[in-house]
Amino acid sequence: MTGMTKPRSWFLLVAAWIALVGALVVCFTLINKAGGGSTSWVVSLIVSWLPFLMLVGVWVWLSRRNWRGSSGTSWVDLYEQQIVESQRTNALLERIAAALEKHAPG
Repeated sequence: MTGMTKPRSWFLLVAAWIALVGALVVCFTLINKAGGGSTSWVVSLIVSWLPFLMLVGVWVWLSRRNWRGSSGTSWVDLYEQQIVESQRTNALLERIAAALEKHAPG
């Protein structure tokens, strides 16, 4: 999915979700008719909970995929780069403060 644009990938994800729920409804209806109206509790549990579990799974997958920033670096790497930059800025400020103390009258 790396070559896809964002709207197309979201469309495919939604289409797959609709197809999954539709297939579950059709299976549930066929099993219900074949069984004479009574369904097994296992089938009922699967039909009820599988779409929800799939939604949670897709959400976890998307959140882990988006764990990296837009530049391809992780948030930890960006934080470490920020720390290095802060340390460099602090060192420069200390040099400026030392130079000002050296040239201060008094």
